[in-house]
Amino acid sequence: HGYDLYVRFSDVDAYGHVNNVKYFEFFSEARIRYLADLRPEGAHDPGSWVLARHEVVYLSPILHRSAPYAVTSWIESVGEKSAVVCAEIADGEQVLARARAVIVGYDPQTQAAAPMQPGLRELLLAELG
Repeated sequence: HGYDLYVRFSDVDAYGHVNNVKYFEFFSEARIRYLADLRPEGAHDPGSWVLARHEVVYLSPILHRSAPYAVTSWIESVGEKSAVVCAEIADGEQVLARARAVIVGYDPQTQAAAPMQPGLRELLLAELG
């Protein structure tokens, strides 16, 4: 899944590059868009999920510019209760950062982790190929 990442001036720190905390926001934006785009238009909500873990590897600084950076996201694995969503931010062929996020099914009634609802799990499994 592709996502255009536009860096705002407010994302840049005193060193002239994107602050490390902003990477989590960037990957979150891309992940939310990716998972939203999996659902066919007009389809019912396939189920709730929450973030259980998020890791970022910084490879090279991201700078402020008018052109977007490319974020590519994919599903790495899907279990009964959780799935792993990976992503990279790149400038052309150069990967600038990588992320790995674990999402888990969520029950809004109990406010706790739960097995993923079948609709959500099916959407994620379809992304594995």
